[in-house]
Amino acid sequence: MLKQIELENFRAFDERVYLRLRPITVLIGRNSAGKSTLIKFLLMLQQSLSTSDEDFLRTDGDRVKLGNFAQLKNSRRKAGSLKFDLDYETTDLPDAKEMALFLGARTIKRLSDPLTKEIKLQLTIPLESDISHEEVAHVRVSGLVAYRSRSRIGTHRVKVTLGDEKVFDELGQLRNPEVGLLKFPARSSSPEKAILRVFSDRFLSSIRHELSSMQHLEAVREESSRVILVSNPPDGTVGQRGQFALPHLQLLMAKKGEDADFVQTHLEAVADVINLRFKSAGRGFVAHATAMNRRTQMESYLSDFGFGVGQCLPIIVQGAIASPDTLLMVEQPEAQLHPTAQLAMGSYFADLWKTRGVRSLIETHSSQIILRLRTLVAEGRLEPSDISLAFVDIDENKRPRITNLDVEPGGRLQKGLPMEFFGADVLESMKLGVKK
Repeated sequence: MLKQIELENFRAFDERVYLRLRPITVLIGRNSAGKSTLIKFLLMLQQSLSTSDEDFLRTDGDRVKLGNFAQLKNSRRKAGSLKFDLDYETTDLPDAKEMALFLGARTIKRLSDPLTKEIKLQLTIPLESDISHEEVAHVRVSGLVAYRSRSRIGTHRVKVTLGDEKVFDELGQLRNPEVGLLKFPARSSSPEKAILRVFSDRFLSSIRHELSSMQHLEAVREESSRVILVSNPPDGTVGQRGQFALPHLQLLMAKKGEDADFVQTHLEAVADVINLRFKSAGRGFVAHATAMNRRTQMESYLSDFGFGVGQCLPIIVQGAIASPDTLLMVEQPEAQLHPTAQLAMGSYFADLWKTRGVRSLIETHSSQIILRLRTLVAEGRLEPSDISLAFVDIDENKRPRITNLDVEPGGRLQKGLPMEFFGADVLESMKLGVKK
């Protein structure tokens, strides 16, 4: 699980900022303060897992397009490097036998005479070790990348600890084309190091999987279409614009079960949509989705329910098909939704975590979503430790900063938000009561 991001000299962020992540992390703040920059950074890392020899960081890919790497430098800086640190916790650890092999690989001894042509290695495998009883590994992923036309000058480091024991610590030079994000050269002139790297990769694979499995929905999603092409959508994703939401929904409704129930429950709560049905046309190559409005009891095509349904549908379907421990990043989930529906969207994110184990990173301007999350904490249906609010604003030196805030027991917000952020309506109404 990604626990914290530290970022320096990247687009809006000049000085180092810290973003704390919890199962439900909410990004709030003024426009152009840097909220979406944090999401774009994670998307850049995700697509950099398949980086080429030419670049360590892939700035233009299928997840995000940021242009030339050198242009991502903060405009206040004349030169310098991108610096980042990611802190992870993972319970996906080697079993006792794998751990014993790994510990043995760390103590490989060369027994041969360096003058001979043969190399003999001694591997001692411990039967037991306290290190194997640790349940959580802490992983720090760091990068220092000089701003040049290509991102191949700098260093990449990954450090893994189990309890107080450092089990892996690798520093790679980016000028080596075999060094990639969460990837170090398997080859080495030292056979001891080559063997150790094979075992060490076991600790990196879970972090690579978490990073690659992140899902993202853009601020503007595609509207629902009346005619649906029946197809096999890509596994586990509705697409960043929600373009595969309806094909996935059609499959969910055909299979029935808990996933379909999850979608119907939240479509009703957020958008008053009930009795969702798919009707095939022709030979089954196309289908039509119909549903009923819970309030009016009128049936119509799903695409005729309005913009709000088209915007929330991909979010709800993505949650239903996401695997546990996935991080779902959503920009403006409140788009085209009235305040009551935004409250229900807050319940959706809570349910997504509590019943399905899917985490959320939410960029929003909705006070209603946050209000519902606070209410759920007050009611004991969420723990204060489930939620983190990251307030992104501009300091007195005109630099973006991030303040990580808690929702305290009872639903209270930790001090740190200015009155004008969620109290703008109160301040405005006070003006009406001022006598001239």
